[in-house]
Amino acid sequence: MRACTMAENNGTLKRAQVAKCKQAFADATRFGAANQRAYDLHALLLWSLVGLGVATIVTGFLGWAIGRRILVPLHKVTGAARRASQEHLDERIGLDGPHDELKELADTFDDMLDRLDLAFASQRRFVANASHELRTPLTSMRTLIDVVMAKPTRTTEQLETVVGRVREALGQSEAIIDGLLTLARSDSGVTDRKSVV
Repeated sequence: MRACTMAENNGTLKRAQVAKCKQAFADATRFGAANQRAYDLHALLLWSLVGLGVATIVTGFLGWAIGRRILVPLHKVTGAARRASQEHLDERIGLDGPHDELKELADTFDDMLDRLDLAFASQRRFVANASHELRTPLTSMRTLIDVVMAKPTRTTEQLETVVGRVREALGQSEAIIDGLLTLARSDSGVTDRKSVV
């Protein structure tokens, strides 16, 4: 453009040539601007894709790390639930950390194991007591029969006395068994519901 202007001032170019010169300069300027714009857009696209790729990788890694940190307590709860049985109710999770939903879940699970442990211990005591209560009348009956049968001479009166005592012991056994059956029915809950009018 400067060359065109200097040539015009010197008078070496005609007016028509000056217009062509200015037109060529304007076209070259537009072409250069278009090329620069295309180059800038290409560079912007390239760096945007590189940045997006790096951000995706970093975000994926952070998501994996955070997810793993969150899932570790859940794996502890799941493992404790799998190991829990009648023989292993003494194991607790005891999750440390902030008081959040996972800690609340672990604490609730620990409380449930406490209640189950108490229920099984109570059941074992009940079975032991019931066995003892049932064994007492049976032992009494066996002793009465063995004592009378050990005598070389038994009278009818002795046999009637033994039979009466064995009947009493059988009555005790029946009462204990009836009580146990009533208790078993009451533990199973109400199964038959009827509306009362």
